[in-house]
Amino acid sequence: MNKAIVALVAVLILGGIAYWALTNSADPSDNSVVNQMPVVTSGENPEPGGIHDMPVEPAAAEARKNLAAKLSVGEKSIVIMQITETTWTDGCLGLGGPAESCLQALVPGFKVEMLAQGKTYFYRTDKTGESVRAER
Repeated sequence: MNKAIVALVAVLILGGIAYWALTNSADPSDNSVVNQMPVVTSGENPEPGGIHDMPVEPAAAEARKNLAAKLSVGEKSIVIMQITETTWTDGCLGLGGPAESCLQALVPGFKVEMLAQGKTYFYRTDKTGESVRAER
């Protein structure tokens, strides 16, 4: 019984300390605290070592180049949000049209999610980036 009481008191004390630390770490009305952390809103001028400054798969870079040309914007203004490795069921990366003849083979590649001009775009690529297609 005594061990249970000691454990309960310890939990309450530690919880109180954690709550105090969280609520007293910064004054919410102090805007200088917010201004200390840079906000990355695009791929332009990424902070060295930040998530938007990391190297990406060459195939994803090709998808970004394709989208930049389509939108007539600089490549660095497009943020690659996610790259998912996948295997497509045909040479058209699963996006072939009715009048298109697609090689029936398993094609390793990537699904690339990008953010540009406030919109999300999805592209499919093969492993090398030689084949790049936009999802509709």
